[in-house]
Amino acid sequence: MQRQIELLEDEEVRFQDDQIIVTNRRLIGNLDESPVGKFSGLSLSEVGPPNKFNGGRHGRKVLGLQLLLGGLAVIGVEVFLQILFGLNQQIEAVLFLVGSLAAVIGLYLVLNSLFRPAPNTTVIFPVLEGDDIIASYPEWDNPDAEELVRRFARAKRGIGR
Repeated sequence: MQRQIELLEDEEVRFQDDQIIVTNRRLIGNLDESPVGKFSGLSLSEVGPPNKFNGGRHGRKVLGLQLLLGGLAVIGVEVFLQILFGLNQQIEAVLFLVGSLAAVIGLYLVLNSLFRPAPNTTVIFPVLEGDDIIASYPEWDNPDAEELVRRFARAKRGIGR
């Protein structure tokens, strides 16, 4: 949902998405964190060059589930074989150890994937006085974040013209 803002005289939008708007005169941000009608709109001269970085990591949920289910299957087979054939204690111990180790590692990977931040690209615009303006995009090296930084640099260079 792109918001409509009231532009100043001789002001043109250079970049706009759900989080931030760059015009030839202002940077308007924090659109998604503020109540309706509230945002941070600053003159480009008050905003420093943006810092862009990648954060988060890709999870290993699928591998974790495979290990968890595989480990549980090995333990199940071990119990089944013990009941039917009365396995040697050494074979039983090895099967149990392999199965439980795989299950624990799998559970760790699944839980780690659930609580880890997803890959993202964050662009932080430092403000001389006040809070920074932040825009975050999904995945690393997001093309929208790249375009935002490019358009901001072009708008900032055009201030003196």
